[in-house]
Amino acid sequence: MKKLKLNINCHYGCFGTFSERYVPGGYDIIYEFEKMLEVMSGIDGLEGLAVWWPGHPYIDEPSRLKKILSDHGLRVSDIGPDIWSDPIFKYGSISSTDKNIRKKAIEVTKRNIDLAVELDAYSVLLWPAHDGFDYVFQADYSSAWDYMLESVNEIGSHNPDVKIAIEPKQKDPRAKEYIEDCGKLLFFIKCLDVDNVGAALDLGHSLFAQERPAESLALYHKYNKLYQVHLNDNYRDADPDLVFGSINFWDTLEMFYWLGKAGFGGWLNIDTVTPRNDRAKMLKLAVKFVKDYERMANILLEHEAEVDSNLKNHNYVDNMLFIRELIFGK
Repeated sequence: MKKLKLNINCHYGCFGTFSERYVPGGYDIIYEFEKMLEVMSGIDGLEGLAVWWPGHPYIDEPSRLKKILSDHGLRVSDIGPDIWSDPIFKYGSISSTDKNIRKKAIEVTKRNIDLAVELDAYSVLLWPAHDGFDYVFQADYSSAWDYMLESVNEIGSHNPDVKIAIEPKQKDPRAKEYIEDCGKLLFFIKCLDVDNVGAALDLGHSLFAQERPAESLALYHKYNKLYQVHLNDNYRDADPDLVFGSINFWDTLEMFYWLGKAGFGGWLNIDTVTPRNDRAKMLKLAVKFVKDYERMANILLEHEAEVDSNLKNHNYVDNMLFIRELIFGK
């Protein structure tokens, strides 16, 4: 019988100031790194920290960072290149028409790959935040695609043993992103010459792209390309990174069921923004929600044969009556 046992992490951004265009200075002061670790170490079930280079605390001292995290009962889960905060990437990173800018993005990512090995990270996140466009007649779509393939082939070739997880997103910060959804990402991966590039499924991105998150997860897993999962929530119209588990109950439960069927062994990244609420309490709530969904998914997995039999017959009503009783009782 399959059983879901999840590895849960978060990142420093969960404790940020949350500046925005209306409140550029943010809503609160950022947590000191040590204070953040104290909060994290006090949350049962939270075991990892996702980091980035450059700019993350202690990231240039990997041995020291590992020791600091270990002292708090934590470890590095994943790492990713910061190719979003430097304005040099405003017209793209891995798709830029300027070869020197593409080279910079590639070199930054390679450095993260090397650090991933030193930090024992599970995978490297590649989020092409600015690789897209805002208007018609602004972008050369064909050339941009070729540049991205060329860049990611070089990145993947740097160390074939390290997983590279690309995170698709429909929009933000650009009005439209090149790699915007599950289908386009899978096609992009198929066009590559390297085998160590896969997907980071962000639940919120999938929701506001009008996908079915469980379907996207099943497809990524079908081709052995599910490397990361990011957890947040929204109303399917934007990406405010609301606390995970707060809105889309049934879509999330279905996704967790398929996580169990996939036997996912990577990390679930709490990726939330809480500008108007207590950040420590919201993170604790998010982790509790993850454990709730893990528990419910495991109940369903105990009855996988019955659930899947109904799936195969498109028998929605009987399945939901059955699932409802398992979760909520008669």
